[in-house]
Amino acid sequence: MARAALWLSCLMVMNAFAQEPSFSGGDGSSCEAAVVPLGTEGVAVVQAEHHWLRKTFGGGALVRQALGASSDGKRRYDLILWRKPDGQTAEICFDVTTVFEETIRRVEEQESGDSRRPAR
Repeated sequence: MARAALWLSCLMVMNAFAQEPSFSGGDGSSCEAAVVPLGTEGVAVVQAEHHWLRKTFGGGALVRQALGASSDGKRRYDLILWRKPDGQTAEICFDVTTVFEETIRRVEEQESGDSRRPAR
């Protein structure tokens, strides 16, 4: 019985670590130093961003969130205004281009007329 409980505890801890989002990039203080969520898609990227913000600032709450793009339109950014537990706010930039890569590819193909997929 004790072995089963230990095994179950180990599985729960391993599962928690496996689901922890990972990030690369910078500190998010600008879009040039954007935080890049790794291995996330769609709604999961928003959850990963909020995880990063809570962990980095020790809690807090979302004030505002907006989608932006680089001047050349090839990068997509999630721009977040976050209220830290001390009441001060921080503007953080997340690079979410990978979430939008398929959409960007389709738009570029349509603009260039080089669609490899048949028209619907």
